[in-house]
Amino acid sequence: MSIQESSLLTSVLIVASFLLFYTAYDKITKSYRINLLLDVLLGNKGLDFTLVELNKALSLSAMTIMMVSFLPLFQAVKYNLLWISMNLLWIHSGYSFYKFYQLSLKKLFDDKKIKILSIVFGGLGQMSLSLGFFGMISYSSLVPFATILGIAHFWTMEVDYKYRLQVRPYAYIVFPIAIYTLVQLAVL
Repeated sequence: MSIQESSLLTSVLIVASFLLFYTAYDKITKSYRINLLLDVLLGNKGLDFTLVELNKALSLSAMTIMMVSFLPLFQAVKYNLLWISMNLLWIHSGYSFYKFYQLSLKKLFDDKKIKILSIVFGGLGQMSLSLGFFGMISYSSLVPFATILGIAHFWTMEVDYKYRLQVRPYAYIVFPIAIYTLVQLAVL
């Protein structure tokens, strides 16, 4: 299998895992329902619902692909995975800015302070990822900056007023992957 095929397969499997275990999870019944996934994939609840749900799965998948690329097991395909992750995160960022702020900086700055902070974290994380991918910052800087800022963006975007995450259980997988990624960096 070529590097391109291997990185594409890894990415597809990660995206599929989020579709299956995140998108198909029903928060009310606390169970998996394939109908929820089908509603998204078939557009049964409208294009807007589909795009919002796909954007959530896409963002979590992209962050996971990025962190997986930092692991020793994936060193042969790390740049391909970083390229895929970076582009998926640009799509997520662009769509989110359009959907939630109608491309308006004024609307963004009128949001809650924690959401603005989240967007700052996300923007800095995206910048770190892009600069690292293009060799403008060192790999040893890319890994912690992109990982920590990505996790900080996710957490600050998804907490409620009591600072509790309001996400489906599968989304928590990003935390042990982030910790493992950072520990691997410290060990190497």
